[in-house]
Amino acid sequence: MSEHALFNLSAGPVQATARTLRSLSKQIMYHNDPEFIRIFDETTEKLQRLFKTKGDVIIMQGEALLGLEAAAMSTIEPGDKCLNLVSGIYGHLYAYYIEAYGGRLVEVRTDYRKVIDPADVEKAFKEHPDIKVMSVCHSETPTGTLNPIQDICPIAKKHGAISIVDSVSAIGGTEVEVDEWGIDICCIGPQKNLASSPGLAPVSVSEAAWEKMRNKSRPVRYSYMSMLDFKEQWLCEKEKRGFPYTMFTNEVVALNDALDQVFEEGLDNMIARHKTAARIARAGAIGMGLELWPESEDICGTCATVVKAPEGVDEVQLRRLLYDKYRITISGGYRDMKGKVFRMGHMGTAAEPALVVMQIAMIEKSLHELGYPVKLGSGVGAALEVI
Repeated sequence: MSEHALFNLSAGPVQATARTLRSLSKQIMYHNDPEFIRIFDETTEKLQRLFKTKGDVIIMQGEALLGLEAAAMSTIEPGDKCLNLVSGIYGHLYAYYIEAYGGRLVEVRTDYRKVIDPADVEKAFKEHPDIKVMSVCHSETPTGTLNPIQDICPIAKKHGAISIVDSVSAIGGTEVEVDEWGIDICCIGPQKNLASSPGLAPVSVSEAAWEKMRNKSRPVRYSYMSMLDFKEQWLCEKEKRGFPYTMFTNEVVALNDALDQVFEEGLDNMIARHKTAARIARAGAIGMGLELWPESEDICGTCATVVKAPEGVDEVQLRRLLYDKYRITISGGYRDMKGKVFRMGHMGTAAEPALVVMQIAMIEKSLHELGYPVKLGSGVGAALEVI
């Protein structure tokens, strides 16, 4: 069996701390064990602190996409007009969910090197006052951009629409204020900035979103995709409640510990650490003479730095050299971005200056070995100046 990379510096899932790994490897618990129920409740309360919400939080049992698809399935009434905001691949893909569950699609699109302009969202609502649901990706990991949902979601709220936000690779790395920004459904993934495993889909749900789900002509119930099942079977009187299905007990235990680590560090400190790591990575890439994919640094996300593949360099060959010779994993382009970019991850345990600089140094060395005219030390020097 070949050895995997020593350093997972990808766009996620990322490496966990030793402490989280120990939690993940604990003996499997019965999901109705009183101790597990205590841990589950505790985890939910910590997620409310993370989301910055006083509203409900559910923990769906599956990868983050489960939460995102369930949000569409649970809220969209066939015939509902749905506004989908597209500034990247994940935003583009959400249209499939909208149409699969009978929504009438309206889209605001922008170039994948840019982010959504809130003025265009306001215009769309004025042109289509009957929009019922708005969906937006907060952090577009494939393109490295960060949409201004703090300005976008209040527009949906003002016009009476439910907002669905994909904040999978944003939360923990940048600010997310569910209640203050009026987000109705916010879906996240533990495998990104939180550095846990990718088996859960935590979701915050507003009362307006629950009302939309309940008022569908055929509410989604008794389904693995049902959010209402969690509301009605678990978020009820304690003496009556029960899980809608078997919980991923080890995943919940690990997430609980990962959240403890977030608050021990301090959420603001954690966000600052990710922002610093991103600045270091951008400086290193620019110092090597490379071009960032986003059109400006002020719209760059904090989870990964997306860099245009330089002229004459096969980004697949670059990543393979990093993996085989230096045992580092970075990410390539996803879907439409394949062959165009490579992605330097700096989430969770990788959001540390030493690891970001090491990543820059080895990319620099690998580019040099592939014949690209990079001056050794240029990227590292630029990164060190930021530190």
